[in-house]
Amino acid sequence: KGKKKKGEKKEKKKKGKKKGGKGKEGGGDDEEGFKMVPSMFIPGIEEASSTYEDIWKHRDETENFQQKYDAELIKELKRGEVESEIRVQVDDLMRQELKNLKAAIERDKGKKEKSTDCDSALIPLL
Repeated sequence: KGKKKKGEKKEKKKKGKKKGGKGKEGGGDDEEGFKMVPSMFIPGIEEASSTYEDIWKHRDETENFQQKYDAELIKELKRGEVESEIRVQVDDLMRQELKNLKAAIERDKGKKEKSTDCDSALIPLL
């Protein structure tokens, strides 16, 4: 009796394999199944990798056992921040200066028009 059951189990396994294999052989689509969605973490990982390569890859930290700060690295980081703040202030000053120059040009045009009217009136008298 035990041998028949083992034999029956083997036949069932073979039948199950045929059914599973039939779907793949019988024109099964490659698109069926699990599809990987692009990860939202990849851009962050790429950014961190590029930061590492730009800043830390070529630094020799073998003598820095106490992990002291690097003054040049801090200066470089702060330089960018200060530059952006100053750029905003300079842009504001340049816009104000442009307004002042435009106002001065308008004043000069008004004075020239008045002076040319006077000059044209004096010329026929001479």
